[in-house]
Amino acid sequence: MLVHLGQGRTARAISEKLVVSENTVKYHIKSIYQKLDVHARDEVIDLIEHAEHAE
Repeated sequence: MLVHLGQGRTARAISEKLVVSENTVKYHIKSIYQKLDVHARDEVIDLIEHAEHAE
């Protein structure tokens, strides 16, 4: 799910791709945001890009 989120996909697009409910995706997105201490999708993308460059 994090990969899809990092690609900028919406909750609806992720739910369709993974064949789960949109509410399930929203729940997991909220959990990911809390664990990463971010508040927006752009921040998640920035973290992923930064991690890729650090490798």
